[in-house]
Amino acid sequence: VPFVSEAIAKELAKNEKAIEDMFERDESAERLIALPKKGKTDKEIMRFMSDCVAKEDEKWQSGKVSGAVYNGEPDHVAVMNHAYACYTLSNPLHPDIWPSLRKFEAEIVAMTCDLLGGGRDGVCGAITSGGTESIILGAKAHREYYRRQRGITEPEIVVAESAHAGIDKACNILGIKLVKVPVDRTTFKADLRAMRAAITSNTIMLYSSAPSFPQGVIDDIPALAKLAKAFDCGLHVDCCLGGFVLPFARKLGYSIPDFDFAVDGVTSMSADTHKYGYAVKGTSVVMFARKELRHAMYFTFPDWT
Repeated sequence: VPFVSEAIAKELAKNEKAIEDMFERDESAERLIALPKKGKTDKEIMRFMSDCVAKEDEKWQSGKVSGAVYNGEPDHVAVMNHAYACYTLSNPLHPDIWPSLRKFEAEIVAMTCDLLGGGRDGVCGAITSGGTESIILGAKAHREYYRRQRGITEPEIVVAESAHAGIDKACNILGIKLVKVPVDRTTFKADLRAMRAAITSNTIMLYSSAPSFPQGVIDDIPALAKLAKAFDCGLHVDCCLGGFVLPFARKLGYSIPDFDFAVDGVTSMSADTHKYGYAVKGTSVVMFARKELRHAMYFTFPDWT
């Protein structure tokens, strides 16, 4: 209907303008759309970048920004900057040249697994570039594992509507059917009955949050783990936000429900070191309850030299 299409177009244009207005623009600033005929000196580049970040840092230093900077203490920033400077030219693809990188990665993974109830044989993982990649690799591992084990070629993942958009992206990239169910309207946890009803013979994984981003609620992980075991599928716990908070909150005496590898039935987890692990962007850890799942995460191509 032309009238409806016109109204929708106007509303879209209004929303696009509102989004554009959210971002500050310095109309007087130089814009480079091609290599300049004359380059800048090192000092000029460094001074320009310093001026830019000085203005931008004021936004989060005021304490009015959520979810962008998790530790801005100068001493801590200095340590991170030094670490970056030490390894500016390094390449983790060559552990024969930089064996310390392999050592650091192995230790970070091991410590994170131990922190999240995985201090036992079999629990393992890898470092990724962020929470979304951890989620993607968790989904990929389950897709490959259940294709090999049960011959599932049309995989499905069941999630609550509170799940992070990273799982939407994962399913889109990996060709997995994403089945979304409501949350309980009182607790905002994943609705267990709805999750159970959505499970089919093609379900490879249930997805849970500890906590969820919208309400900060921890799903009933033990109950979801029982469901996963009953239907022979995996259970991923998205602990990207809570991974380096919940274990310490529990030590401080707060009542934290079971949410990690201590729960039988949890098959994978993700925890962001670049959030409350206070590491630089972007790093995260994806973990698996057993090595067979991590093996399914890998991509290998031995013919490449």
